[in-house]
Amino acid sequence: MTPSTVTLHVEELRQAQVYRPADLMGTDFRSAEVSSRTEDELVAFFDQSGGDDGSAFAERLRSLTADSVAWRRELLRDGEGRPVALYALALDGRTLIVPVLRTAEHALEETLARQLLFLLKRLGREFGAEMIRITDPHPSMVAKAAAGDDGFFEHDGGLVALLVNVCGTTAQVEAVTGALARELTLEATTLQKGMPAEVAAVVERAWWPAKIIDSGLPSFLVPIKPRWSTELFNFPAMLLPRSQVLGISREHVYYRTSGHRGESVPGRLLWYVSEGPSGVESQMIVGSSRLDEVLIDTPDSLFSKFEHLGVYGRAEVLGAADASGRAMALRFSDTEIFPEPVTLRRLTSLARELGLPWSSNSLISLSKIKSELFQAVYKEGHRKT
Repeated sequence: MTPSTVTLHVEELRQAQVYRPADLMGTDFRSAEVSSRTEDELVAFFDQSGGDDGSAFAERLRSLTADSVAWRRELLRDGEGRPVALYALALDGRTLIVPVLRTAEHALEETLARQLLFLLKRLGREFGAEMIRITDPHPSMVAKAAAGDDGFFEHDGGLVALLVNVCGTTAQVEAVTGALARELTLEATTLQKGMPAEVAAVVERAWWPAKIIDSGLPSFLVPIKPRWSTELFNFPAMLLPRSQVLGISREHVYYRTSGHRGESVPGRLLWYVSEGPSGVESQMIVGSSRLDEVLIDTPDSLFSKFEHLGVYGRAEVLGAADASGRAMALRFSDTEIFPEPVTLRRLTSLARELGLPWSSNSLISLSKIKSELFQAVYKEGHRKT
């Protein structure tokens, strides 16, 4: 092989170790509040440094219970009961404060760190926060590195991320971020209407859950059978509790036939559960994701490349191949399950209200949709939040 080819394969192997959502789907992770008088026991599991080692770290954990602020201290354990992640948080006005953010050495530490950061963003959104501030003086190095990929930046000795809960135009998003920048005494970021998809995708990840509708980022509607939506999203809910507590993995792969339907990356996906036992009302859009990659290849090649990202077996990937013997893999991430699924009846109504052409054929296979329809569906799915 040429040196560049070797480098490419080494990078793919490294990424396979960084992202192991399939392992998480089969591991019994549990989350619970830190019990009183157990703080000393946690010292051995989480790396300490500087003046935060040993008893000082335990004492700082205990101080979060004595404070007048209602701190939430959460400990995540793996299937063997070993502590693997620890965080504390509280809402201060419109800011979610995180004074402790630690991950322990573990085969899935990088995946756990990424999921933990996304969990903090989801909690911040639920609490109505407009920014997250990690004030831990010695966060885990893995968590700190992952935070940089998620839009966190250094500010006043901590790490800060903006939560821009706007699904709207460039001007609407910019108005919110500008106000937050002034509050932090930072220079506001200027956005351009119609910005390229690649730029918009970076902005939407950094300022999640922001969605910039008048950018070049395309939107797609993807039908998915309940069997697979249950595996990937826990919708419909499984009869038995799922073993992992951080929700669905940040990155997954979904397989389909190789016929092109205008797919392009980066993009946004809406997931439409395409069938169910209760008639039309069981057919609904249940969430959205960010589309990161589209690849067409033989089932064996796709399975070898993406096995570590999915919940599918080789037989299911083979079943997705068409007459040409090739299948398509959609790699997506940061899935949001809507608090209020959007029924087929409501989806049809929204399309008609927007004056968009619509038919049931649009739901047979993956199809590109107007940004206006994505916006209407997304807002409908979050109408109670």
